[in-house]
Amino acid sequence: MRKDVIDLSRAVPPIVANLEASLASSMDERIHRNDAGGLLRTNRPRGTEEDRRAGAEWISRRLAFVPDIDRMIVTNGTLNVLFLLLNQLVNKSGTLLTEEMTYPNMQALSRILGFNIRGIPMDPGGLKPDAFEDACRTINTNKVLYTIPTVQNPTATVMSAERRIAIATIARRYNVLIIEDEAQALMVENPGPPIATLAPELTWYVMGLAKTVVMGMRVAFLMAPRAQDADALMDKYGKMSMWFVAALQAELAQAFIANGTAHDATTRIRQIAASRRAIAADILQRPDLAKGPLGLHVWVPTRSNASDLASEALAAGVLVRPGIQFAAEPALTKAMQGLRISYCETRDEDDLRRGLTILARIISA
Repeated sequence: MRKDVIDLSRAVPPIVANLEASLASSMDERIHRNDAGGLLRTNRPRGTEEDRRAGAEWISRRLAFVPDIDRMIVTNGTLNVLFLLLNQLVNKSGTLLTEEMTYPNMQALSRILGFNIRGIPMDPGGLKPDAFEDACRTINTNKVLYTIPTVQNPTATVMSAERRIAIATIARRYNVLIIEDEAQALMVENPGPPIATLAPELTWYVMGLAKTVVMGMRVAFLMAPRAQDADALMDKYGKMSMWFVAALQAELAQAFIANGTAHDATTRIRQIAASRRAIAADILQRPDLAKGPLGLHVWVPTRSNASDLASEALAAGVLVRPGIQFAAEPALTKAMQGLRISYCETRDEDDLRRGLTILARIISA
């Protein structure tokens, strides 16, 4: 790969100016506590009560209620949450249902854990309820739905309230458990209700800090349907420390949530994302993009083969991701003819403009 490549492939938040100062002061405060040695030498399976309380407070910004901390588990990032849940809920005999394009590690997790995966067709509104119901009705194995209803990856779709209700209703009808991943949900003003509030008895709700506060903070919060469900997960995995949240990360997360740094960072990230999204809409000559949700990426459908366009862009010095890289199943569908373009990875706005200009030429050719 060229050394001068402009990276528009990673949906990561921009660096927020006052975060570094807050990081230094929060770390100083935590490591100079009288009990700091004990805090940092202790594993945190599930997270401490303080960790879980902070997590419950953070996700309440989206849920509109503060969950009981007995339903909460704090982990070392969202991927670790998914590894635990997929192994526990789907296992080798089951089938994971998900959008036909989804979190790109799903195929790898399917191979590692041995479960089947079925991509459910999408339309501009997200996961299609009729296609979801058809899969529920025709697949005879144990089924779990993994969905990203708010700022979907890679399409940036925000599912309407009506569609969320339809998905929850179908899941109830067929008793299908749901893993709801809301990595970027706090980037959006008043999205539809979380599915976890529509089918709480079925839904495992996941939200991390890496997309809306700072990329390097590998802390994720999991809300189980019931306290006993969280207990069952801990009974199976509670001694496997590879997924435990790191003590210093957890302490910083507590501090950032308590002192308002996390909230302020999310607010500022939303502002930067809105500005950069407007730049993308202007240069790509797609004004509809400026009207979309304020996530960290946009989805641009293409007339030509998206993988070929991505290769051409890389040769010209711009890295983007074609839809096939997000495929739930290893087969190209019509919906995958597009590029996910992320606009907050590069710090220099001039680089962003230069990269988008190159892409605009390639896409329109």
